[in-house]
Amino acid sequence: MAKFKKPRGIRHDRDCRRCKLKGIKCDLNRPRCQACLQGGAACYYPQRVVWMEEKSTRGSSLKSIPRSWKPQTTLDVVNTHRISSHYPAVNLYSFVDLLADFYQQIQSRSGSIPDDAIQLIFRTLSFARSRLHDANHDHSIQSHVVALTNLRKLIESADPIALFGIATFAIFEVCCGSFGNWHCHLQGAHSLLDLHCRNTADFYELCRGTPGLAEVLAYLVWFDATGALVRDSHLIFEDWHRDTLLPSFFDSVGCPPDTFQLFVYLVKQEESSISGSVDLSARAMDQILRLDSGESSDRGLAAIVYRCAGAIVAFSRAGSPVDHAATTVHANVISSMVDRVCEAIARIPTTSRFYVHLATPAYLTAKHACTATHYEVLRAYWQNCRRGDFPRYPDAQAQCERRWCSRVIS
Repeated sequence: MAKFKKPRGIRHDRDCRRCKLKGIKCDLNRPRCQACLQGGAACYYPQRVVWMEEKSTRGSSLKSIPRSWKPQTTLDVVNTHRISSHYPAVNLYSFVDLLADFYQQIQSRSGSIPDDAIQLIFRTLSFARSRLHDANHDHSIQSHVVALTNLRKLIESADPIALFGIATFAIFEVCCGSFGNWHCHLQGAHSLLDLHCRNTADFYELCRGTPGLAEVLAYLVWFDATGALVRDSHLIFEDWHRDTLLPSFFDSVGCPPDTFQLFVYLVKQEESSISGSVDLSARAMDQILRLDSGESSDRGLAAIVYRCAGAIVAFSRAGSPVDHAATTVHANVISSMVDRVCEAIARIPTTSRFYVHLATPAYLTAKHACTATHYEVLRAYWQNCRRGDFPRYPDAQAQCERRWCSRVIS
């Protein structure tokens, strides 16, 4: 007689993110389910990832990473510091996944984790989910206040788990606040981290007892560098914090690691001298020489956007008021790079995982946009960011428009 397996129930992890957040039934149609299609919203499905060693290390804190991250191949966990060497994409949904995974892990270790810390993650997760669902809903506002209250209590006790709460508010600040002003929560995160570690070795030791902390620091360090470049202000985090970033993080946002290093150099650079101008020009040319003119993949186009934006900023700062000929050459090269950025942005699908991460290079490029085509492409980019499943960068276009308007008037 045939043996029937016991039904396992409904698999909610297959639902698209929007249906899961709204608590409605998803028809699992791809690429867009019917509910998202009718609502005119973007549709994203989770990707489950299981480590090869999960069966033998079921108690390990590294048995999985957020489902939103899609690997290229099956991977082994190989890391001498026992922290994840792979990062989720830097977006709201993957960060909520990270929080949910972390909450499950600390719940299973409730005897060794303070109740205040567990409550913070629960309240923060509740706030993040309600904020994604409806920013103006009463429940979202109430969750915001409760999460902030819990966070304040945990910060007073200097518990490193408070960094998860800080990072949550930081990522909403990046998406929903004034563009580039991403430093409010970073100062507190740096001060709290300083109480527990002052170098990479200390940080890795802290990560052993706090899984997911490396991913949290990655978010904060990335926001720090890109925000400082936009604001033209000083960095909050130190070099050793940035040294914890691995190539897989840069792959998740589409930025080449060497371009990120150029961004950091540009933020650190003081007033340009003649020797400094030569160095900036050389660094800009290095980015240009690394461009792949035949690249057509989303990742390749994103790299072009980042590299050209880095070259634009470097050349704009290298211009010399004394050598007018050199300044003219720089201006011509900058114009060409703006063309390349706009062409690449226009070619990247709005559904690409890299699209929303191009905000910083798009903004830096917009400072030097000078043609109707440039304006059209960059306007469309900001509008697409606001039309997504979760609206992002509400005032970025307005900031660019003011700059363009003042240029026309002058």
